[in-house]
Amino acid sequence: MIFFPTLRKIDFNGKKIALFGCGDQEDYAEYFCDAMGIIHDIIKPSATLIGKWPTKGYYFESSKGLADKKHFFGLAIDEDRQPELTDARIEKWVQQLSRELDI
Repeated sequence: MIFFPTLRKIDFNGKKIALFGCGDQEDYAEYFCDAMGIIHDIIKPSATLIGKWPTKGYYFESSKGLADKKHFFGLAIDEDRQPELTDARIEKWVQQLSRELDI
C-alpha cells in the first residue's frame, strides 16, 4: 500500500478508470479483492469508474471491493480457486469495457 499516497496526488478529473483485483476467495474470504475498494475510494472524487463486475460465481465473506451487493468495482480474479474461469472472465470484461468506452 506504499503507492496510495502517490495515487492520492494524481488528478483523475475527466478520466475513465477500470479496476481489477486478484485474490483468494477461500483463504482470504473476509477481505477478497479489498484493494479495489481502497483504490476506488481514492479515485472516486474525480474519476469515472467503468467495468463493474458481477459477484455471481464467487464465494467469499466480505470485500471492500464491492460496489453493491451484486457487483465488484472491477474484475475480480482468483487464480488460486478458479483459474479455469480467468480467461473467459477477462475476455468478457474486455468486451464490456469496449462497450462502456464506445470503442
